[in-house]
Amino acid sequence: MQVRRRVWGGAAVSAVLLGAVTVPAAGTGPVATVVTPPTVSAAPEDDGVPYPRQEPLTEPPVNEDDLSYGRGAIPFHEIAPLLNDLAEGNEYVSTEVVGQSTEGRDLYLVTITAPETAEESAQQDEWRDRIKHDSDAAQDDAELVAGYKPPIWFNNNIHGNEWDGTDASLSYITELVEALEAGDEAAVALAEGYRLYFTVSNNPDGRVAGTRATALNLDANRDFITNTTPETRAIRDLTGDLQPVFFIDLHGYTGNLQVEPTGPPQGENYEHDLLMPYSYAAALRIEQDVVAADIEGNPLTEDGGIIIPFRDIPDGWDGWPPIFTPQYVQFQGSIAYTVELGPGRTNDPEESARRLATNRAVGHQVIESTVAYVDENRDAILGNQMEIFRRGEAGEPLREIPANPDPEDYAGPDEWTEEWDEPDVTGTDFPRAYVIPAGTTDAATLVDHLLAHGVEVGTADAAFTAGDQEYPAGTFVVDMHQPLRGLANVLLSDGSDISDRVPSMYDISAWSLGRLWGAEVDRVGDTTDPALPVTATPLVVAPPTGAFPDDAEYVSLALEGVAAVQAVNLLLAGGVAVADVGDGTVVVGPDGLEEAEVVSELLGVAFTATDGSELAGDDVRGLSALRVGYTSSAAYGGEDELVLTGLGFVDPVRVTPAGLADGTVDLDEIDVLWLGSQLRLGEGDAAARAARELDDYFDEGKGVVASAQAGIWAADTFELFEAAAVSGPGRANGVALVDTADGVIGAQAEDAAFTYGPAYFTDLGEEVTVEQTFTAEPLLSGHWLPNEDGTGGPEQAAGQPSVISAVTDDGSRALVFGTDPLFRTHPRGMFDDVAAALFWAGPEGALVEPPVEEPTEEPTEEPTEEPTTPEPTEEPTTAPTSEEPTVAPTAAPTDGPGSGRLPTTGADVWALGVLTVLLAGGGAALVARRRLTD
Repeated sequence: MQVRRRVWGGAAVSAVLLGAVTVPAAGTGPVATVVTPPTVSAAPEDDGVPYPRQEPLTEPPVNEDDLSYGRGAIPFHEIAPLLNDLAEGNEYVSTEVVGQSTEGRDLYLVTITAPETAEESAQQDEWRDRIKHDSDAAQDDAELVAGYKPPIWFNNNIHGNEWDGTDASLSYITELVEALEAGDEAAVALAEGYRLYFTVSNNPDGRVAGTRATALNLDANRDFITNTTPETRAIRDLTGDLQPVFFIDLHGYTGNLQVEPTGPPQGENYEHDLLMPYSYAAALRIEQDVVAADIEGNPLTEDGGIIIPFRDIPDGWDGWPPIFTPQYVQFQGSIAYTVELGPGRTNDPEESARRLATNRAVGHQVIESTVAYVDENRDAILGNQMEIFRRGEAGEPLREIPANPDPEDYAGPDEWTEEWDEPDVTGTDFPRAYVIPAGTTDAATLVDHLLAHGVEVGTADAAFTAGDQEYPAGTFVVDMHQPLRGLANVLLSDGSDISDRVPSMYDISAWSLGRLWGAEVDRVGDTTDPALPVTATPLVVAPPTGAFPDDAEYVSLALEGVAAVQAVNLLLAGGVAVADVGDGTVVVGPDGLEEAEVVSELLGVAFTATDGSELAGDDVRGLSALRVGYTSSAAYGGEDELVLTGLGFVDPVRVTPAGLADGTVDLDEIDVLWLGSQLRLGEGDAAARAARELDDYFDEGKGVVASAQAGIWAADTFELFEAAAVSGPGRANGVALVDTADGVIGAQAEDAAFTYGPAYFTDLGEEVTVEQTFTAEPLLSGHWLPNEDGTGGPEQAAGQPSVISAVTDDGSRALVFGTDPLFRTHPRGMFDDVAAALFWAGPEGALVEPPVEEPTEEPTEEPTEEPTTPEPTEEPTTAPTSEEPTVAPTAAPTDGPGSGRLPTTGADVWALGVLTVLLAGGGAALVARRRLTD
């Protein structure tokens, strides 16, 4: 049997469906995606483009509803005209668009630097690359050290309703431009020696709407590992392109100015001995300058200072997770802060304007002090960035700082040593490499994501052995001797259990693409070991993964991974019958082969030929194209809709008590419920109507998949089954180890799951089945302590059910997760668990027709006469053969229509056209809603 290898790899998985999830636009331009092809960069292409780069900014129409007005802040539509005016005729000012927001608003980058010819810009670019990739030599290059223009970067307004950083940066830019136009010597020297970058509003949709979250209802400042929002993808790409020596993310509001470095625990993958001395000293300089400025309305602490978490907050604020902007940027060898401005929001417009004026002046001073401090310590700060990259390339062990360190052992300012004590002590052991077996869409997606972050990945040129395991040629290899080894490790490692380090944490304490993204990731050796015994070819994109057999009558597909779920939902939406044969495998029959082949090419999934005999099994069930109703919290609950739509479930409907009561939500049109959060029905007639609607839904035998508390609420309220949930502390979270039974999610589930406010189940009724349990030592990484009463901790959860299911007397199927499979769209390896549960809980669909057996002739009695056999009139023209067909595999085109590869510019019009024509009816409607554009 010939197998045609397809050319649609991991990037396409994100781009076609998960990357094509759209939300309604606000009339401002294109809609955004959940995950775009990770090779697409929003960063400006340098390559010797001279400065100034004065791309005229499109000036949006006036929006009188912009909620910036209520804060007294500049409305978004006035930013572009202001920047165009500043750039006009001024050779020091560059303005560029580096991406679009979810609702299509431009993301502006302003650069202040002295004019450069193309040759001078090319030299700066070459030096920047040498600093990262040949840092050992760069440190000894006197011309580079003297001539390089260190980048300093200020990001603003990543939280949309924290307006003031934008206004502070615009204030500073305006004042600096005026000084440059006047020929001020200090201003000119600054522009000649540095590049100052300002991303003016990182979340313009939130700025206009007055919301912290983006228009995807996600907090962008929690998204720097997952990169679901276009706003964070733009900053991610700029981070690698700009490679700043100092970065500040301007926020508000904490009542009083708060300037990092963070309090403990410190992140375990950073070179703190190089970062902390100047980081803390710069914060002290800012404190000194802000106090001296005596800005009207600026509240100060009792001793006249500001809040510096490293000094003033004993635990939990929060340099541990890399999900925040500064903690992510630090992996570029940058000193990086969150700066929280002071007085917050109020409903009094006059008071809000007064507070903004205070914060604008304070933020202006923070920028001014930062630039001055970098200028005074330029060579040391730049040298430390080079040294961080050099250590990564050399694979040196991380240098752990003991408690109460001796200042004599460390270069640079020493004030930090007085504050560094036991909770700050951190460190990690880097492996020699991470090895990722190839061939699955999940592995390809993970590799594409690593590449998008600037992590170096190669494919093994030959078979090799590492860690007593044999790997074939083509295996992905992440050699940890590379400049961004800290970033590579924080993305792929298990992380650490920090429960005994501090009593509480501000946000999540664990994340792991290696454990939670569905791919196998093997840690090999120690950083001081020799290189792996194989050469590897560097990658720019993961190779193709799809395959489809020739001449098959039936094909099967393992329902594992995001792309497999997308494939099944595309087929179902197009009216193709798909059968679940009971072992995590689905089968498509002769009537759907053409559609399955195209889906294989588009999504990179590998179908296998089968004879269809498995369709005769007792557990065979036809799948149905599901309309999913979902609940989620109003604040930052965007992950439910995004993941469901990204998996290909058509038009999920948000279910609310109000919608149930007034009839705008019709449960008759919903096939299955996903309860990501409890429906709080309240009291009164409206609540009673909503409850009746749900009662009728379950009486009809419809199913539900739910998170722990929502599922137990539904079970109790509507008498579905008997169970109780024990929850840990609300902020407890981590990567937990689990054992999964052969059941609803047995074929899909990984051995690790993410949990936030972890829960386990007790007091199970006879009708309840345990689908998954926590292991004997469940917490792999994170921060998870028991409740004050001693319940809900990892020791109590050990061996207890983490996922349960039940079938009610009315036929309703219910499955409840004690873990958090959709959390902030991060744990991709758990998405297929949710999909499998929804298919199981939803209504049955059309069965695939099994193969028809050839009738067997019964023997007959001997005839009484010999039959007369006519002589053949001619020889048969074709001799029968038992050999395999000689059809050659279709050559996979490498580019252009039919290649299956998304162009790096975004939309794949060919793919959209094929799907629209092929999947007529429901499929066409599905595809029409998915505009394949970033």
